[in-house]
Order: sequence, then structure tokens, then C-alpha cells
Amino acid sequence: MTENGLVTAGRYLHRGEAEIARAHLDAEGIVSVVVADDEGGLNPGFYSEYRVRLAVRAGDRIVAAAVLGPSGAPIPMARQIRDAIVAHARFCAPLEACGLLAFDATATPRMAYCLTNVDASPTRFTLDPNEHFRAIRHAERNGWVIAGAFHSHPASAAQPSPADIAGASASDWLHVVAGPLPDPDVRGFAIGPAGAVEVPLRVT
Repeated sequence: MTENGLVTAGRYLHRGEAEIARAHLDAEGIVSVVVADDEGGLNPGFYSEYRVRLAVRAGDRIVAAAVLGPSGAPIPMARQIRDAIVAHARFCAPLEACGLLAFDATATPRMAYCLTNVDASPTRFTLDPNEHFRAIRHAERNGWVIAGAFHSHPASAAQPSPADIAGASASDWLHVVAGPLPDPDVRGFAIGPAGAVEVPLRVT
């Protein structure tokens, strides 16, 4: 749900819970707004049906999800995007697979671009720069923005490695890791100066 460029970062039964979550986001420098439609206080029962929403700017959605953790709203990911990531991981095995993720104006993933790992390594990856550029152009033509990346861990858990953390350049990106094969977990992370924090994903 969007209102004036805002997206839902969490839903809560009580306004106090939403205010506590807002304080957590504020401590991380993320501006948020509590939205509670209770008809000006005349119908607090609306909370039980619609919940109290905590809204953030679309560009802050991924970092907000990492800060709020299980109490926040997970990032929705279409099943076909998850399946594309898994299929690419299996196709590239035993080497690491890699690619980019495009997002729409609500910071929802819309496309997984399966790219070539020019390192051809089972433990590290570098995106092919020409394919990277073409993915950016395709995303722009569709009104999307590249704001995430994915890669596989053929023989290890779906958790960013120290090299993954060191190589991450954008703290507001969604970093998706799939591993281990053949039936990998697919997990999302925000990676910043403090390291990697899991971002809950919800397959739709």
C-alpha cells in the first residue's frame, strides 16, 4: 500500500506497539509515520480489522525491514522471482551464480536478472559489466530501479560471507543469498557498516 510515496513497514494491533517500532526506526535515522484510521478516535475498533500501520519512504523499505525484523512487514517476493534465482543457482553449480534485482516504486522486487559470474568461482562472484549495464537499461525502460543483488552459495548456508559483506557497496540494497544446493534456502539481507542483518522475505 502506498500513500504519497510511502509504503507499509509494519502493521500492529495497538498504536503503542507502532510508536515503539517508530522509535526504533528513528534511532536508525529512518523517518516513519504512524497511520491509524480510527475515525478521529470515534472507532478504535478499526484497529482490530485494519491494524495500525507504520509507513516509510519506499527507498527506506529494505533497511526498515531489517531494523524491525519479525515485527515488521516482510518484503514480498513473487514466487517466479524466487524460482528464477534457484534455477540460476542450479544451472551455474558448482560455481556461484549471481544477478541483479529490479524494484518498482513501492520497493517491491519485480525482476531477477540472471547474469554471468565472470570470476567463474565456487566461492566468489563478479557481475559481468556488460550484462549489468543491459539490466539497468531494461529496468529503466520499465520504470524500475536496480536496488538489489543475488548470488548462490553452492555448498554453504544462505548467509553472507565476510567477502560478501566487504564487497557490498549499497546499504539500502536487498542482498539475496541462495544456498546450499540442490534445494537452497533463499534469504534476504541488508548489509551495512555493522554487518549483515536479515530482511524477512514473503514469497507471494
